[in-house]
Amino acid sequence: MTGPPYAPTIPNMIRYLAERHGDREALVRGDRRVTFAGLERESAALAKGLLARGLGKGSRIGLMMPNSPDWAAVFVAAARIGAIVIPMSTLYQAPEMRYVIGHADLGALVIAPRYLRHDYIERLERAFPDLRGQGRDRLVLQDAPHLRSILVWGDVEAGWATAPAALVEAAANEPRFDDRILAAVEASVTPADHACIIYTSGSTAEPKGVVHNHGPLVRHSYQMAADYWPLGEGDRIGSVRPFFWVAGLSATLFHSLHNGGCLIYVDPDTPAEVRRLIEEDGLTALTGTAAWMAGIDADAAFADRRYRILRIANDCSGVAEAQGAGYAFRNPRLGRLVAGRALPFPNALIPKNFGMTETLGSHTAEPAPALIPAQKQGAIGRVVPGVVQRIVDPQTRRALPPGELGELLVRGYSLMDGLYKRERQTVFDEEGLYPTGDLCTLDEDGYLYFTGRAREMVKVHGANVAPLEVEAVLDAMDEIERSAVVGLPIGDGDSLLVAAVTPRGSANIDEATLLQRLKGQLSSYKVPKRIFFMTEDELPVTGSGKIKKPELAEQLGALVSGAAKSG
Repeated sequence: MTGPPYAPTIPNMIRYLAERHGDREALVRGDRRVTFAGLERESAALAKGLLARGLGKGSRIGLMMPNSPDWAAVFVAAARIGAIVIPMSTLYQAPEMRYVIGHADLGALVIAPRYLRHDYIERLERAFPDLRGQGRDRLVLQDAPHLRSILVWGDVEAGWATAPAALVEAAANEPRFDDRILAAVEASVTPADHACIIYTSGSTAEPKGVVHNHGPLVRHSYQMAADYWPLGEGDRIGSVRPFFWVAGLSATLFHSLHNGGCLIYVDPDTPAEVRRLIEEDGLTALTGTAAWMAGIDADAAFADRRYRILRIANDCSGVAEAQGAGYAFRNPRLGRLVAGRALPFPNALIPKNFGMTETLGSHTAEPAPALIPAQKQGAIGRVVPGVVQRIVDPQTRRALPPGELGELLVRGYSLMDGLYKRERQTVFDEEGLYPTGDLCTLDEDGYLYFTGRAREMVKVHGANVAPLEVEAVLDAMDEIERSAVVGLPIGDGDSLLVAAVTPRGSANIDEATLLQRLKGQLSSYKVPKRIFFMTEDELPVTGSGKIKKPELAEQLGALVSGAAKSG
């Protein structure tokens, strides 16, 4: 295993990076630019403000803001004082906000007032009607009894909102919270301390809180950045991956910081903006989904072929510029890394970093720019050092030999500490292995092959969706007697989310109305693309009345296909 040259805590990490990379730019969004040293200074100032406001080790701080240097500074500041950060999706609707804020026992929330079409002030007041009329820093909410303050990162007139300046003022008014106190607080943060709780859709109707400690977060992101990620010093990396999910936090933000790259948020998320950033801000690479990067390369903004977006790893592409009869990477280091390799790489042989929130991202990967051997086509890759994998029979739990299909279990240095508010024996088996729910095979050479999900989880645009969560919202509607949600495979591990509903009695409801209601209660990626109405007799059910989802998926797939042809 490759590990950092310091005790793996975020306080140690940020100081090390500031000393090593100093005034190099670390994070950019629009006109907001922060260097490595600047990130250390800004997060230190915020950390002292948090301390002066009574927050500290073990405090639970929610963070709901779009990607920006400010997001990173708040996350690092909270982690430096030993607080537990709860990154929150900017897609959350009011019911989702209410659940996570209450379930995570937040004591403080840092939130943007708005983003794109989202008005979070209005949404918070819908989530917590008793918020209206309350005074700042004295909140008492029935559904979030631990929440005392909400710091709104921007202009807002709500009487319950605290401005960001309050952190600076708190530190100024309490000069005893100086650099020495901050250093003493940071020294008490250990690799075994909780760093964050990341909420992700689970196998039940409610999201699960995945608890990660400082040690695993820093160690795993460091090893993956050092040995598996091809981007780093000299790279200016464009991305739209949200920091509130593990792929954005660990496998993008932390990877870029560890390797000394500059992470640039692409805003707006368009190929034209990527082209502008290449020409005006020196963009040299992209990180994100394969589909996103391929779409940029194929867009009209790149039709002149002066630049190409050439994929060199599962989630990384280099920006290459026309040079003579060929192309050369804008960052020469990438050119040296792939020297002698024919580009573009064949997609079928590019390893697919495979993992989950519970393992801080990839537990299976290949060091970039390695390719899967041709005779292993279809494999994902091999296990990351420090992780143990086992394939077991889904029913008997008996360990299976190489080549046999079963459920993948994992254990190791990057595995979560547990699920928040769940007892350990309900999460891990007797040997500390975690059942992933993934149906896989391991061959005799250790290459992993993924077949499908043992449970009903659906991947939509790379994010987990629990059908039960969507069904719970549909079933709560007065007009709905019963609902069932399934994912229809559309390639590259992604699914199209569709639903079947049975109206209650003679209720008159249409698809457009249902979709509109769902958009007000669920994140956009959880809203089905199509909803079909079926009677109880039309639903395929077992003798006990349980819906046979594989058969339902076939029926709905035919309906979707038929609608597409007729359209």
